[in-house]
Amino acid sequence: MNAKTSSEYHLDRQEERRGDHAVILLHGLCGSVLELGTIPKALKKINCTVVVMTIENYSASMADPSVTPNWKEWRAIVENKVQRLKEEFKTVSICGLSMGATLALAVAARSHDLLSVVLLSPILNYDGWAIPWYHKLMGLPYRLGYRNWVYRESPPYGIKNFDMRRRVAAALKKDGVAAVGAAAIPARQLWAAQKMMHYVRNMLPLVSTNMLVIHSIDDETAAPKNAEMILENIGSEVRKAIWLGDCYHIITVDNEREIVTNEAVLFLQRNIEMHGNDLSRTDLTHKFALKDRR
Repeated sequence: MNAKTSSEYHLDRQEERRGDHAVILLHGLCGSVLELGTIPKALKKINCTVVVMTIENYSASMADPSVTPNWKEWRAIVENKVQRLKEEFKTVSICGLSMGATLALAVAARSHDLLSVVLLSPILNYDGWAIPWYHKLMGLPYRLGYRNWVYRESPPYGIKNFDMRRRVAAALKKDGVAAVGAAAIPARQLWAAQKMMHYVRNMLPLVSTNMLVIHSIDDETAAPKNAEMILENIGSEVRKAIWLGDCYHIITVDNEREIVTNEAVLFLQRNIEMHGNDLSRTDLTHKFALKDRR
């Protein structure tokens, strides 16, 4: 085995160290850090080291439509990052949006090194009200070998706020990427995501990490039953749900974005504080309601 260089055990240059607690941020499929809104800034304010993952054939800047990605490689990249961070920090948590939340679950199902996980608009099935009835048939041409097509984003772009939606549409037209992700998602990435969702649905009972789920009751991409399935099947003693009533799928930049940022950061902060005080799991469960519907 080749010896690893010392740099492999330390933060990448673009990751500014703040305190002893690291939070990995996972954007959506073919997305970017823009999707995460004000969460990175808010985490830095509470002295957390923010680690925004950029993953080959997953992130917008690294998605090659000619390459068939393997979702297990996405998971392995995040798992390796968790291990590296554990060598430098007291705790490591994950906050994921959309398919990034699903990827966070895939990691949490196999990892005992995570302090807490925040899931924002998690997807186990594409079943929101804006998903066309023929979506389930899209796998047929893929199986037959037609794999060079793309799924193009269209209104409402996961955003209920009209002004924000208009700005997103302009950004997608100009740059091909905006706060909702890329203008188009290649079929190969969608196929890999489908396989990952299938895995996560089956592995939910193995997830035992403290969990916060924030989901809109009007999510046009992933119906509320996605969040309900997670809450009902994970093995976490500490689980909390917050339901939003004035957003669509990209809750980090929509009408209730301040609630999303505040609740996500507060949950992560409380878990960090509890870890430092060495409170028991009974204390943790008492602190957090299993369900908090808003």
